[in-house]
Parts: sequence; C-alpha cells; structure tokens
Amino acid sequence: MPIKIAHIFVYAQNRSACKRLEAFGYQNARTFQRMRIDMTAPPPEPTLPDGITIRTLRRGQEERALYEAFEEAQADEWGHERMPYDQWLYYFIECESDFDPTLWFLACEGEEIVGYALCRWDRPGEPDGSTVRYLAVRRAWRRRGIALALLHHTFGEIYRRGKRKVGLGVDATSYTGAERLYARAGMFVFQTTLHYEKVIRDA
Repeated sequence: MPIKIAHIFVYAQNRSACKRLEAFGYQNARTFQRMRIDMTAPPPEPTLPDGITIRTLRRGQEERALYEAFEEAQADEWGHERMPYDQWLYYFIECESDFDPTLWFLACEGEEIVGYALCRWDRPGEPDGSTVRYLAVRRAWRRRGIALALLHHTFGEIYRRGKRKVGLGVDATSYTGAERLYARAGMFVFQTTLHYEKVIRDA
C-alpha cells in the first residue's frame, strides 16, 4: 500500500484547530517559532574567534562559493533539498527586486566562507523590522561562537542603518538548539507554528 504523509501548519494559539486535527489522527511533528529582538540601544560588538572575519558578499565574484557553503550548512535543516546552482542564484538573488548584498554577512577564514547571515531589509507584514532569512555555520566551524558573532554583527549593522527590530524563523525541534542561541542574543519568541502530520495509506 502506498504511504502518503499529509502536512498541515497551524498557529499554536489556535487551540480549537489543534484539537480538531488531533481528533482526526494528526500528530504534532515539529514546532517552528518566529523570534525577534527589539533594540533600545546598540547591541554588543561581535566577539570573533582568532582567524575569523565578517564581511559582506562580493557580488559577481563569490556566489558559487557561497552556494556551496550554503548547501553544506543547510543540509542539517529539516526538509532541506539541494537545488541546482542556477535555481539557487535565481531564487536567492536575481528575482529579489530589492536584493542588497551589503545585508549578506559572511564569516570567513581567509577567503573561505565558513558561515553566513543572509538578511532582508524588509519582511512582508513587518515593515518596521528586518529579517534574517538564513543563519548557519558549516559543521567544521561550529561551537566556536561564530553564529553568535554573526547575529551581533547583523544586529549592529541594522541598528546603525536605522531599524530597531530584527526577526528570524527557527525550527525549535531541531537537534542544533538554535533557539537557545537566539535567546542568548536577546531574541524572544513572538509566534509559534505547529507542523502536524498524518500518515495516509492508500487501499
């Protein structure tokens, strides 16, 4: 019998919808959160490990290198599927009408990209804040404080440019415990979405 998995996302505060899904055999499989920092003062300066620097994307020179770093680092993300470079370039850069390479922050060791914070100045529905679309560090460079440094650098740059709020999404079910890192950086949860699944077997 072929097996299919039905997926439904619902806001955690919608308890009636959650109960209905559970009554029909759905189970809460993952929890996703929107987190945010509201800055009333300049954030801490980033503390970087020896040999690591943070700079912005060199447009037209290192998209391929960033793509390879991205695919390696994001491979640990639930549901991630590697896409061809041309598609990545189109969806991440070319079709972004307001793409700003100065909001793509790269952590580097020499010329090698070891981590990144890929940001947008605006996010639909949150015009007074910026958003971190992707934040990750490659496996060999994790647990050295690079992700926290990227966050502090990002917050500082966005604060300097005039905004006081920065948000991001996180899979709170992930083994990486990223939400704890974000809380250490001063972020708080302001929205929770539950991912429900149900296994359906065709007769």
